[in-house]
Amino acid sequence: MNVSKIFSISWCWCLLCVLLFTSFQSYFVFGQGYVREAGNFQSWDVNKDGVLTREEVPAGPRRMFERIDTNGDGKVTLEEHRSGGRQRDRNTPTDKDPTNLEKKQNSLRCTIRQAWVQEPTGIEREYFVRSPKNDTHSYPITILFHGNGGAAEPMIRNWDRTLTDHILIAAQGYERSWNITKERSKAPDVDFVEMILAEVLKRYPQADESQLSLIGSSNGAGMVYRLLIEMNDSIHIKNAIAFVSSLNESQYHDEQFWKRTDETTSRYDLAVELSERRRIITVHGSADSVVPYNGGRGPGGEHLSAQESAYAWAAAQGYRGDKKPDVEGKPCGEKLLMYDYPEGGVTHIKVLDGRHGLGPAGASVKPLLVKMLGWSAGS
Repeated sequence: MNVSKIFSISWCWCLLCVLLFTSFQSYFVFGQGYVREAGNFQSWDVNKDGVLTREEVPAGPRRMFERIDTNGDGKVTLEEHRSGGRQRDRNTPTDKDPTNLEKKQNSLRCTIRQAWVQEPTGIEREYFVRSPKNDTHSYPITILFHGNGGAAEPMIRNWDRTLTDHILIAAQGYERSWNITKERSKAPDVDFVEMILAEVLKRYPQADESQLSLIGSSNGAGMVYRLLIEMNDSIHIKNAIAFVSSLNESQYHDEQFWKRTDETTSRYDLAVELSERRRIITVHGSADSVVPYNGGRGPGGEHLSAQESAYAWAAAQGYRGDKKPDVEGKPCGEKLLMYDYPEGGVTHIKVLDGRHGLGPAGASVKPLLVKMLGWSAGS
């Protein structure tokens, strides 16, 4: 083969490599294997809710989902997608580095052993606890629940600066989900949370069990609802905040709350009377298409509308009027409307145009919740 022919072949090969590199460069973040172009984000966002769930991401880049989901809520926003997980620096703790977590946030990684049909020999289930450094007086307890595909540890970071004077507990769902209806997990999650609380009360004498709050997002909100319905009567929940999910119709129908007698099924077959009144706040985006604001099919089956869900809780806790009409929402912030049932201890906050990630308007919700619940400023 002569020199010119070799040169020609080499040149063609180099040109092909350049073209391939250019094509793939716009698709992959090298070294991370994760797509960050806005066009790819939009094509993956099948339901057009403005966030990506684990199921929407193709199999290859899906393995990086937890790294890209920097706040651990089980959803990837366009900002997180473009950053390629860079918000999490080398000093930021991860689930796999509990030592860093303790160092950075005065938090403790703990485990509780449980066995059930999926894990017949038992496994150590993980949770994190962050307590205020000053232990000279009592502190409220707040338990945090991540969304489907999310993780416990980032939930601590998400609320650390907002609830500085709370003992924060972030529980880890089995297979990164909570057992509500059709999730991968069939774990006895209510028992798990009750065991966590018992351990925390033993370990932290400054924990005030009369000031117990629950906060959950998406699938984690479903877990909050389960606990409100099913938790042991000796455990008194004072406040509950549920983000971007309404009651599943399995949990509430025929003007009655329900629970399961068999955790391994999706069948809620035992009617439940709520034993005490709690302060319940639900927050939902009007443009949410994962768990539709107006009700309908979501990841775990059929859901009530956001406002029907709030009304169901209010009616069960003593409210005797009609459901608030949509037009009666009172502005409580930019793109925020409030529907209040004071006699029933329930408030619903509608985030106008908010999708499953709530969007920019969602940033003003946290300080509003702090004010509504009487938590101290900056806590």
